[in-house]
Amino acid sequence: MRTVDRIIAISDVHGENQKLLNLLKKAEYNSSLDLLVIVGDMIDRGMENLDTLATCEELRKSGAVLLKGNHEVFLINAIDEMLKTDLWRLNIKMSEFLYTWVKSYGGAPTFDEIENLPDEKLIEIRNFLKSLPLYFSSGNYIFVHAGANVRKPIEANTEDETVWMKENFTWCPGYKGKVLIFGHTPTWQFGKYIKLDKNVKKSAKIWFDTINKDKVGIDCGGVFGGRLAALELPSYREFYE
Repeated sequence: MRTVDRIIAISDVHGENQKLLNLLKKAEYNSSLDLLVIVGDMIDRGMENLDTLATCEELRKSGAVLLKGNHEVFLINAIDEMLKTDLWRLNIKMSEFLYTWVKSYGGAPTFDEIENLPDEKLIEIRNFLKSLPLYFSSGNYIFVHAGANVRKPIEANTEDETVWMKENFTWCPGYKGKVLIFGHTPTWQFGKYIKLDKNVKKSAKIWFDTINKDKVGIDCGGVFGGRLAALELPSYREFYE
């Protein structure tokens, strides 16, 4: 692995491409000097999904690491279905999964952007997403989308264990000598805030595990009215957009 001055970690961009670009500018990201790690959920809910994927793909070409989140899994499965049948074009014949992704899981904006793409482009997007790893390790840091089953090595974790958070993950000791950097869950859900209102969301901050001191949650709920966050390592400097 190349030597870098710092690592910048971002999570849960959720189709907000301009916010991502603004945040990278605030953090003064330099692909020649820094390592960027985006820990999944690049798409869904926001309105710039294909632009976000294009930006992330270019960032990867410049050395960034992109991880797979649950929304990347949703899109892979959606594209697989869209390639197999045309029944989804009739809303009344959408499968339960595709209907739920579009109506309840934030997939509607992404679906609107991809429904008329040619099969070749859908295959390109699917293959790109399938190529994403589930975790990334660098020095004392492990990056993962939602969490891990810390009872077994990170490399032995399944897709479900890394893209979905187990209820007790944040409160259990992690990997000895390592710090887990993760997203997926907006940090205001970790019990710090008593009254949840728009002002709380707008001031959401990166969450640090003060008990075990081995986890950092960096999803500040940007697409839900919070902020898109970036964490600089090893300084632990924070940036928000």
